[in-house]
Amino acid sequence: MAYVYNRAEIVRELAWNVGLLHELPHEIQEKFNETEEQYFKDHSKSLKLYMSQMNLDVNVDMVPPKDPYIKVRVLEDLGSGIILSDKTANFARHSMHFLKRTDAEQYISRLTAASISL
Repeated sequence: MAYVYNRAEIVRELAWNVGLLHELPHEIQEKFNETEEQYFKDHSKSLKLYMSQMNLDVNVDMVPPKDPYIKVRVLEDLGSGIILSDKTANFARHSMHFLKRTDAEQYISRLTAASISL
């Protein structure tokens, strides 16, 4: 029972860290048995449903930030017309922006998930 409980803890932690926004990388997914894979999907689905009903992203800022804004330096040209919560921005290469943390998190999580799946 301790082994099964430990595996369930790992699956829940992965759902919080990786799976809420994206699918798990294949290297991790192939180590799950069928029951663990179904548990991961059900747990992620429940969290997503809860967040959509409450209009809340519980996966952002697990530790409260000191400042609601973050300084962002753009490494690659992302172009103009990117819509943020209160304005549009031009993310040209090497530009610096002072953004709301919630706006920046969307792009950071996408980039993080892309680098994890490599």
